[in-house]
Amino acid sequence: MQAFLIDSSIYIFRSYFTLPENWRATENGFATHAIYGFTAFLLDLLKQKNPTHIFCAFDESLECGFRHQLCPDYKANRELPDEALAFQLNACRQLCRVMGITEMASNVYEADDLIGGVASKVRQGNVQPVIVSRDKDLTQLIQANDLYWDFGKSYPKTQQELEMQLELGCAQMPDYLALMGDSSDNIAGVPGVGAKTAKQLLSHYATVDIIMEHLDQLQDLPIRGAKKLADKLDANRDQLFLSRQLTTIVTEIEQAPGIDSIGWQGIHQDAFAIFCDEMGFANAFVSRAASLKSRQF
Repeated sequence: MQAFLIDSSIYIFRSYFTLPENWRATENGFATHAIYGFTAFLLDLLKQKNPTHIFCAFDESLECGFRHQLCPDYKANRELPDEALAFQLNACRQLCRVMGITEMASNVYEADDLIGGVASKVRQGNVQPVIVSRDKDLTQLIQANDLYWDFGKSYPKTQQELEMQLELGCAQMPDYLALMGDSSDNIAGVPGVGAKTAKQLLSHYATVDIIMEHLDQLQDLPIRGAKKLADKLDANRDQLFLSRQLTTIVTEIEQAPGIDSIGWQGIHQDAFAIFCDEMGFANAFVSRAASLKSRQF
């Protein structure tokens, strides 16, 4: 049995930036192209996989999450959604509900954390998590029996396949990002340590903690600039450990739903038809949704 855990923002924004604004909400005239794309994505996934369990995680902690409390500069490079985009994001959550899909956002935890929390719980029920995303940060959650799937772009990948692609252990992703920094989240790395050096360091010492315990040995490593590495790391010790805290996904979240709470309930056909009409989609998706009606719940 599998549980599909969806990083919703990835697929919403993929549509937001690639689809034309051909659809408008009847109530306020806002563009609904991101909702249109997300609807098509969910229908495709439901048709292909006919899942027993599915969960969509959303972001709500844009300025108030626990990482912002740790570091005021965290994601300071991100602009908050304007009214029109906020409308589409909220409508995508409503869409999940009319499609019978459990969804959740938190003002403390990010979508990545919610996925981590649900993944941890479904594993305990001997269910295979399938993390649906293209965000490299989420690869850190992948364990031996899990799958990672960028739906529509690739096939579901195992931990072994991911690690060959990344040239890095999945569990090492927080350490890797902490060492080199993550500009997309405005997380500082160690000056002078790039992706290649970070991977080389982690091939010799599995974690940031172990690296920092062996600073006196770094000068002997076959790494370009090895003689100066210890000084760079030591001078940025506090920032390094803070960055690693920021890049680490939380997996113990009491309020994250478990396997009994994420069973797919089936599309609420009447509510779905009304929703599509309100979003200006006319009958574009009604027949596709109706074709899923025969599933036994």
